[in-house]
Amino acid sequence: MDNAIVKLRGYKDGLHLIINPKVSLNEVETAIHELLSEMNQSLSGTSIQIDMMTTPLTSDDLKELETHLTKSYDLVVSGVNVLDEKDESPILAAPTTHSISQELSLDTPTHVENAQVVRQTIRSGQTTACLTGSIILYGDVNPGGEVIASGDIVVLGALRGSAHAGANGSLSSVIIAMDLVPLQLQIGTYVNRPPLVQKPRGYPEIARVGAEGIIIVEEFIKF
Repeated sequence: MDNAIVKLRGYKDGLHLIINPKVSLNEVETAIHELLSEMNQSLSGTSIQIDMMTTPLTSDDLKELETHLTKSYDLVVSGVNVLDEKDESPILAAPTTHSISQELSLDTPTHVENAQVVRQTIRSGQTTACLTGSIILYGDVNPGGEVIASGDIVVLGALRGSAHAGANGSLSSVIIAMDLVPLQLQIGTYVNRPPLVQKPRGYPEIARVGAEGIIIVEEFIKF
């Protein structure tokens, strides 16, 4: 997702907000508002890094921008990286291969051969983990419960707690649930904290890492 002024990109070290250096602070804040308004999910609580080349923004402008991102969007600014134009930023110059395709490849491993089947509900304070493959859970994950897998996570019930797929760093892993209303989702290093008040949509959903390096949730039909 991007416009002419700001771009949001996910890399192995997290989420980066890349800013065009030839604009004013007001233009940057307006562009950020437009960008985040177009997204179908909240980034509340997400840590981001700001990247820009030599900029007309002053140090006070940058502090104001950090405050704006924190107060208006509940984003956690991990740092501001300002480079001279003669320098090459490893992030700004990074190829698009850092992004994950929104289409699941037919030859993408799903770790089914190492799947662990769990026939119980995960209650508050309980954690179930499989660090050698996927988890298929016949039950619910209650608030305060947690499921961790190096592969995929499939919940044949309601996921109301936390789920971490791709715990070994795999960004091709997915999380599927009949009712997906989690407290937190994590795939690899990417984290999604949905709004606190959610209602089941009445159909299975799948969470995966999209092309912008953001966890997206959509109706699950089939692989």
